[in-house]
Amino acid sequence: MFPCMQRYGSFFYSTAKGPAQPQVAIRLARHGDYSAIVRISEGLSGTDYVPAKFHSFIDDPDVTVFVAEVEHQVVGFRASKFTEGGQVYVGKAARVAPDWREQGIMNELLFHQEAWIRQNRPTVKYMRVTALSNSPAAEYFQTRIRHIFSLPFVSYQCGPGLWWRQDPAQLAQLEPTGLPDVVPLQDADDDFCTAVQKWLPAGACGGYDGEPVILVDWDPYNLCPANLKRVQKESTLFTLKHEGESSLSIVTTYLAPCGRMLCIDVYAKDFPTLQKHLFKHLYDASLMYTSDQVCMRVFSGVVELENSIHDFCRDVLNMDELHKPGLQAVLFESEL
Repeated sequence: MFPCMQRYGSFFYSTAKGPAQPQVAIRLARHGDYSAIVRISEGLSGTDYVPAKFHSFIDDPDVTVFVAEVEHQVVGFRASKFTEGGQVYVGKAARVAPDWREQGIMNELLFHQEAWIRQNRPTVKYMRVTALSNSPAAEYFQTRIRHIFSLPFVSYQCGPGLWWRQDPAQLAQLEPTGLPDVVPLQDADDDFCTAVQKWLPAGACGGYDGEPVILVDWDPYNLCPANLKRVQKESTLFTLKHEGESSLSIVTTYLAPCGRMLCIDVYAKDFPTLQKHLFKHLYDASLMYTSDQVCMRVFSGVVELENSIHDFCRDVLNMDELHKPGLQAVLFESEL
């Protein structure tokens, strides 16, 4: 690694060969960095969550955010969250300004972040990161650290003028029959988690401790009552119980450049059950965000349902694709 020294809480090092290269400082981020973070994130994706979530990252005691500066200008940042009782850190977001890409900025952010973690969070033993299958990050991690599982990445959008957005009650006419309503999850116990575990992808128990792992808006969590209670502080959890089986859906929303993001993670045994969850969440979103463009992202624990979800969104709901079919969310894990 590059030689470095600590000064005023920042790390200084050179990013390239030769003495004329400017020094880069790595420091903990603060709220005042928001404008710079938004600037370097521009043009990445209409569904980018960083502008909506940056301040909450700074306020969360279980999240650390580092920025890279050159001559007092922010050129990159990296955010991670500590989970599983402090044993795991999860990569949440990373950005490098266009003019500074492929110059080692991200590697140095990762290096100094891990050095900080070893010093300040000594219980952390593992890293988990989720990436889109066609991203440089996924390509990088694929050959270097353990792959746990992959989930289909399904994303669609629609404007407020679409027929069921104008009259959400019409969705009820399309719902599968013979199933009870989807209702808020009141209390998750071990039996509920065991029931939901059946609808996780193959490999979901392939992590360091053999516990089942779910994705909640890209973040991996062990499936257990304590974690579901933590998730309820930021997201809404729903269930449908029928004939001795239980399903789970988790809904997270934020305002993105493309419109109102509706992130839905569904762990259900079959397509009619998954449909019931989607109808519930789309109906609620149509009532709440009457004039917004709605952009929906769906993860399904049962990967075989991917084609049915695409057909449903495109042919039944008449929504437009945000991303082409075939993409996956890929979860990786390694020792720190």
